[in-house]
Amino acid sequence: MVSIPEHVRHALEDRLEMHARTAGSERCASVNIRFRGQYAYVDVFDSDPWIMPGSTKEEQEQVRQTPVKMCRLGWTGDMESWEFAFYKYSDGRYEPSMLFDGSSSSSPEACFDCAAQIYLR
Repeated sequence: MVSIPEHVRHALEDRLEMHARTAGSERCASVNIRFRGQYAYVDVFDSDPWIMPGSTKEEQEQVRQTPVKMCRLGWTGDMESWEFAFYKYSDGRYEPSMLFDGSSSSSPEACFDCAAQIYLR
């Protein structure tokens, strides 16, 4: 297993933060990326999360502070081609998936957009 180089980690964080700010996803307050081995785990904080009516202020704050797990990117050695896997809330696992164009890998921005279409509506 090849770990993601440090300079690639920084570049990926910068690219996805910039993309989230400029791509028109007003639901994304910020992007959080965790790295482990060859994988980058992409979470976001929803700027307008659904909060159950009647929730206490503490519960509301907890919902706002809980990130939305979106996807996992697998390092292929090419900054423009990352393997894509959706996070499945049904079993808490990442499932290798296809993007809208039918491919299983793409740019970090395309992977982000695909997951955002599902999780940030």
